[in-house]
Amino acid sequence: MADYCLIGKRLNYSYSKVVHNKLGYDYDLTEVKEGELASFVRARKYKGFNVTIPYKSAVMEYIDEITEEAKRLGVVNLVMEEEGKLVGYNMDIRGMEYALERSGMSLAGKKVLILGTGNTSSTAAYLAEKAGAKEIRKISRSGEDTYQNIGNHKDAQYIINTTPVGTFPSNEDCLVDLSLFPALEGVQEVIYNPFKTRLVLQAEARGLKVATGLDMLVGQAYYSAEKFTGTLPERSVIERIVKEILSEDRNVVLIGMPSCGKTTIGRGLSSKTGKRCIDTDEEIVKKHGAIPEIFAKEGEAVFRAYESEIIAEASKLHGVILSTGGGAVKSERNLLNLKQPGIIVYVERDLSLLSSEGRPLSQGGKIEALYRERAPLYEAAADIRIRNNGSVEDAVMAILEKEKMI
Repeated sequence: MADYCLIGKRLNYSYSKVVHNKLGYDYDLTEVKEGELASFVRARKYKGFNVTIPYKSAVMEYIDEITEEAKRLGVVNLVMEEEGKLVGYNMDIRGMEYALERSGMSLAGKKVLILGTGNTSSTAAYLAEKAGAKEIRKISRSGEDTYQNIGNHKDAQYIINTTPVGTFPSNEDCLVDLSLFPALEGVQEVIYNPFKTRLVLQAEARGLKVATGLDMLVGQAYYSAEKFTGTLPERSVIERIVKEILSEDRNVVLIGMPSCGKTTIGRGLSSKTGKRCIDTDEEIVKKHGAIPEIFAKEGEAVFRAYESEIIAEASKLHGVILSTGGGAVKSERNLLNLKQPGIIVYVERDLSLLSSEGRPLSQGGKIEALYRERAPLYEAAADIRIRNNGSVEDAVMAILEKEKMI
């Protein structure tokens, strides 16, 4: 058994074990049912443990000492056995500070909206106050400031989401429309699964600064590691671990014209990386039958609906290669779902090399018109662009090389 762990009610979404293992020690995920918290704490099975939803405040009742900062916040997310006593700390504030710093955000003199009124919102409010924010408002489902009247705060300059809304598996949920805030400069997200929530994608689309939940998670784990091991690692470890997690668990999504080579390249990437390859067209065929028959009998609209549902489910996976149909980019929902856990690769191929065989929308010499329609969509969606006019090996290596840079 490991000496350290994370406790919470539901932990199937958590990356904490991966992060702490990368910090150099064994670490468990331990789900604790409601009503069993007191017995878990009193059993003292671990030398130390982190705490997540819904026990960050409740655990305080069962420990011997609490740091002044954690008392002020009313939140403990690290408990250590020290000289026979259980001592509670708050490392979320350290992780949140790190994520803000890395993003280049400064809350000094700014108006800050905090989404949520739970445990993590107290940490965010303390951080904003400590940073010198001019005004801090908490938004909730009821009370003076709600999601219904949030437009009253259109002068907000920073938004911090402390709610679980948008967390896997409810990836498509989002509390606010950022277009309501013309003065907005940045967003902080505490959710790290998916890597990019709908809130983060809105912020990125506007070119705003973003402090990510993954940066916060690894940051707080880094400071917990000092308590666990007695030594604070080099700070560069945080960024290294973030990059490793993204490299290992981020999806690679292939987009591009029909017959540009996405499926073949996807299989080549799978062979090189060991990641599972999923072809969304093949998944549609398995579930609904041959694509030409779907177009002939049910029409394109029905096919697109099937495609969107396949993509929505596939996008809840991590660490896979997704080869998409040529028209997948026509749907904003598809693009958002694909971007949340993934990096988008546009596979370009010369028009003269494309084939219309077996592709309903490319028949009758329509490939050129289809290309003119879709190329701008591919270009706008892409994080990486590669050409596939040569060997599959060349295309695969080009993707792997460019992916390292992001």
